[in-house]
Amino acid sequence: MKTRKNLVLTALLAGLLASAQSMAAESERKTVSINDRVPTPQQVADALFPKEIEALKKECAQAEKAGMRCQARIPKSSLDSVLVTFPRGSASLSGEAQEFLSAVGQALKSRESMWTSIRIEGHTDVTGSPAVNQRLSKERADVVKSYLVKNFGLKNIETVGRSSEQLKDPADPESALNRRIEFVPEW
Repeated sequence: MKTRKNLVLTALLAGLLASAQSMAAESERKTVSINDRVPTPQQVADALFPKEIEALKKECAQAEKAGMRCQARIPKSSLDSVLVTFPRGSASLSGEAQEFLSAVGQALKSRESMWTSIRIEGHTDVTGSPAVNQRLSKERADVVKSYLVKNFGLKNIETVGRSSEQLKDPADPESALNRRIEFVPEW
């Protein structure tokens, strides 16, 4: 009986620790913005997969090949796409947004071995009710996912609606910069 309680307690503590590490990694996320209307796939890849992360992943792979456990914590990175913005109340992709997403799709396709999944986060400005903004932000993430799946055959894409929780331009909460998409690779 004591062994079972100890196992349950150990599992709970491990879960809490993993959750705390995940939250810490999320708050330490390095976000890069690209302001070119049509970036190259290389610019997108450099933003999503910084060199230091690639180096850490290679070190971990070598350690695991040698039968050791990798102790490094690989930090989060993300691409904040201020150019994939949406008209107020809309989840429609403009031609400009599609050009930008084409570079994103090419970069993700070329680095498929680097990531296990991609999370696409949709955002809104503060206009609209919380329920409407939540639905709209999820729709924005879903339309971007659909574009990437249809045009590049990408898999393992998760979508999340962030509503107006994380404003890009808090000084102007109704700014178009807040109606955006963010890409977060999972290692």
